[in-house]
Amino acid sequence: MTDTTQAWPVAVFAHNEARNIVACLDSLRAAVGDPAECYVLANACTDRTEALVREYSASHPGVHLVSIALGDKANAWNVFVHEVAPRGAAHYFFIDGDVRATPGSLDAMAQALALHPQANGVSALPRSGRGVVAFQRDMLQDNGIAGNLYGLRGSFVERIRAQAIRMPVGTIGEDALMGAMLKWDLRGDTRWDNDRVVVAREAGFAFDSVSPWLPREWKKYFRRRVRYSVRGYQNKMLGRAIQPAGFESLPQHVRALYPRYPELLSVSWRGLDTLFDWLAVREIRAA
Repeated sequence: MTDTTQAWPVAVFAHNEARNIVACLDSLRAAVGDPAECYVLANACTDRTEALVREYSASHPGVHLVSIALGDKANAWNVFVHEVAPRGAAHYFFIDGDVRATPGSLDAMAQALALHPQANGVSALPRSGRGVVAFQRDMLQDNGIAGNLYGLRGSFVERIRAQAIRMPVGTIGEDALMGAMLKWDLRGDTRWDNDRVVVAREAGFAFDSVSPWLPREWKKYFRRRVRYSVRGYQNKMLGRAIQPAGFESLPQHVRALYPRYPELLSVSWRGLDTLFDWLAVREIRAA
């Protein structure tokens, strides 16, 4: 770790991750040269996630449990950035509790930020999952952000706090909104700049894929596909709200955007995805 004055804070998002949380925390120990300060944001967990984190923290002082009643990743992000994370860190990292960082990833991400001073944030590449090659190609082509594992420059986080920018509760998959914050440089009146994000090729994350061929996974897979479609509509609305009003204008809850942009709730033929789009629109209108 190049910054010897303060450990790097790491937000670990966990909602019922008893099966994965220990492996995630173990991977973070190998992802950085010196111990990082890991804050497990356990939001509305009803399994043994919190108990496992307490047990783990007893022998790993750099791990902290943060219990959050609301089960929402965007809200947990707000809690970490505005309430929990220490001030003045050089970098802040964010990882999902169901993934594992590959060895040296945090060091590689910090090095990438040091080599690209124009970048507000850094992303890691997926190392597993269906379509991983295409996923990597798209991220490298567009300097994309994957919400599974990414980092923010400390000065960028300070600007988020100073401008009191929060993610709307209910936002599904913060990847797109985080990318917009980074590439629009927290402004609603500037051009999209891919150079505001750097991809650390040596950094990566792995996860266990949900198989659509296993009957026990069908419900989870079906629900995930609907959420992907809801996310697509949300992203269109968030983009409309941000430009040119700015990120400070975002509502407390994403559903406040639904009645503003009814013209975006159209369904066009997209093969099998059309079914999930139709279900997503029905869900949004019901909200």
